[in-house]
Amino acid sequence: MTDQQADAPLYAQGPVRVSNGLLAGCAAPENDDVSIFRNVPFAAPPIGARRWRPPVPVPDWQGVRDATAYSPACLQPVGDGLAMFGPPKGAALSEDCLYLNVWTPARTTGEKRPVMVWIHGGAFRVGAPDNPMYNAVNLSKAGVIVVSFNYRLNVLGSFAHPALTAASGQNASGNYSLMDQIAALRWVRKNIAGFGGDAGNVTVFGESAGSRSIAVLMASPLAEGLFDRAICQSGALRDVSLPLAAREAMGLEIAARLGCDTADDPLAALRAKPWQELCDAVTLDNNPIVDGWVVPDDPCALYAEGRIHRVPTIIGVNADEGTMFTQMDPDRFETAEKYRAFLTEKFGDEAGAIFDEYPAATDAAALDAIARLSTDQRMALPARTHARLLSKAGIPNWSYFFTHVPPWRGGRVMGAHHGAEIPYIFGSGVKCGQFGSYPNAEEQALSDTMIGYWTNFAAKGDPNGPGLPHWPGFEAKSGPYLELGDTVRAGTNLLKPQLDFLESLRTDQTV
Repeated sequence: MTDQQADAPLYAQGPVRVSNGLLAGCAAPENDDVSIFRNVPFAAPPIGARRWRPPVPVPDWQGVRDATAYSPACLQPVGDGLAMFGPPKGAALSEDCLYLNVWTPARTTGEKRPVMVWIHGGAFRVGAPDNPMYNAVNLSKAGVIVVSFNYRLNVLGSFAHPALTAASGQNASGNYSLMDQIAALRWVRKNIAGFGGDAGNVTVFGESAGSRSIAVLMASPLAEGLFDRAICQSGALRDVSLPLAAREAMGLEIAARLGCDTADDPLAALRAKPWQELCDAVTLDNNPIVDGWVVPDDPCALYAEGRIHRVPTIIGVNADEGTMFTQMDPDRFETAEKYRAFLTEKFGDEAGAIFDEYPAATDAAALDAIARLSTDQRMALPARTHARLLSKAGIPNWSYFFTHVPPWRGGRVMGAHHGAEIPYIFGSGVKCGQFGSYPNAEEQALSDTMIGYWTNFAAKGDPNGPGLPHWPGFEAKSGPYLELGDTVRAGTNLLKPQLDFLESLRTDQTV
């Protein structure tokens, strides 16, 4: 290799070797100093008889595999309420979806750059790494290698059934989404050095379902040793405690609805069904479950006992998380009377106290009240609990509160909404779901600041660094956090009166 070749981006130096063969990448379209390798298989296709089985290694391939175009995303509903987190309109979808992408600024394989592995959100039912919001070229330009990947979603990723459990060899079924994530992380440990990455310095970061995945992976023995730091954006320890038997009961109902329960081989009959029929049969809870193998016990209990991986962690929420969810069904809360009736139905005897804490004196105030309740109960309280449990276990962690209202239409309608922070972290511009540029210096400065914190953390396990406002570490007594907004500044005891009130409730119901 000549000196000129050695100074070229990796894609220009010839194929990169991974454990199963050779890959030919390309220049990132937005910046040819960054190499991108797409459509890289990290597990064999989970199709046919491999549906609802743990991922297995990829067969070796001959020659050089083209890695210049994205793979299809996992099959998923089109037009879902969370479609902003899904693939671009018209993108290909397939059950054969276990592929990943790598962005690297490296020139040589020996550079040992920090590695950041993105786990997309979408409530475990939608989502794809080729969403333009997740274009990692600008994040990678800051000096890190970024990996993103598909994982199985909805009924393909979360279906459980007693026959699957019995045949598994682990007495478990249902956590295929998490198994795919673990397989991708194993691939990264094994192969990322070939892209100039440090296999011993891997940060997982994710939003919403991706963040909650990370919270669970920190308690999974199968993920031990696969990552060194974690960033949880708008997702913590919530809806992760369902037992296997409850998910199996859903699987039995699906089998009965589709007439597969009376087949000679119910699993073969179910595996032969189109995924849409499976999705339409029953509204399936797609969250991680306590299967006794991937997740050996209730993650909340494992955290409380300190039986988790000891990796530094960033945890944060956005100021208006709840607006996206209330906007999906605004008619349900359009009047104060409807809002109060909803609270009564949901919370029974405690509805009155909740209404007093989150009042709606007028019809116009009802939607705001339910959005604030949703933000605090579903996002802010689990994040505080998560941070406290990490601190109790002696694990360094940092909390943030994103308050900036972005200039796109979603910001004008929903404020600092669910997912609003993502384009600032990726540096992907101001149009949610559309790669672009920032309209002014203030927007660009916020993105540069957040990229600085995230990449500092990936490099050394502490977000602080030169030129950035100090971000204090979390401790339970005063609850320090960093506000990421029009001003970046530290604060203490975020939403303490509201969160203390919600913590005091006897109910385990959530809005």
